[in-house]
Amino acid sequence: MKLTDACQDYLHYIQAIDRKAEATIASYTNDLRQYVQYMQTCKIEEVENIDYSHVQDFLEYLRQDHYDEKGQCIHKKKSSASINHMITSLHVFHRYLSMTYPKLLNPVQNIRTKKAVQHLPVYFNMQDIERLLDSFRDSDAEIMDKAIVELLYGCGLRVSECCSLMLQQVYLEQGFLRVIGKGNKERMVPMHARCKKALENYLTKVRKQRYARSNFVFINAKGQEITRQYIHVMIKKRLLALGLDERLSAHSFRHSFASHLLDGGADLRVVQELLGHSDISTTQIYTHVQNKRLQSVYTSFHPRAKKHKED
Repeated sequence: MKLTDACQDYLHYIQAIDRKAEATIASYTNDLRQYVQYMQTCKIEEVENIDYSHVQDFLEYLRQDHYDEKGQCIHKKKSSASINHMITSLHVFHRYLSMTYPKLLNPVQNIRTKKAVQHLPVYFNMQDIERLLDSFRDSDAEIMDKAIVELLYGCGLRVSECCSLMLQQVYLEQGFLRVIGKGNKERMVPMHARCKKALENYLTKVRKQRYARSNFVFINAKGQEITRQYIHVMIKKRLLALGLDERLSAHSFRHSFASHLLDGGADLRVVQELLGHSDISTTQIYTHVQNKRLQSVYTSFHPRAKKHKED
């Protein structure tokens, strides 16, 4: 069986039958494209010809930088998290093939993910958040952009959740959003007063004037839904213009939402529910952020700690 045909078969299955989320389909598609390209360079066209050593060689290839004859980098090494994601993609792909075509062996059956180094999330401080939100003007584009940022920070939305938000998911009078997250899991998220005001301002002054059959909340001047790329680029440009930390990104608003709630005394389980995490261990990364900040403050201000630091 041709590897390209097997990939097409599998991608059709997760899209039409299994009904995976668009972001999941996109990530699996990207991983399998790299997989196919590598196998083709190794002159492997048939699924039956892939064995354990080929997959191991592919993963080793991803772990290294590669250059052409002119010294130009043609492949930048992947992070441990990206490698783990690739292994997961290959597992589900080959598991599907071995179940659909029982005669096919599974070459990744004994390959396991490695524990990735956990990096603490980068988040905004309150002063930078206020400065950023105060920087928006009254043009149509900036009214929409401010509403987007208010939802990312005020409701802890993922960028994909903001893009896919529909008008029927907004309960403006009650001050709630019905958010559909990963795995089509729904959660109700409250909006604070300023967040609600920014969204209402956009809906009445901008969204109402943009004719579109689409029911998406955020649409551009042509009536088309905004993309994740639009949000990422918009925020990066604004952060650059304000001279803020270059490590910050659109996802940093979600990190800040969680960190600031915990700083204010919110229960970890409540934060988990608001973020839409299925496992509380995912939410616990934000307690590490708090612990690191507490250690920093303690070392800076406790007289005995300060003395020891100076010595």
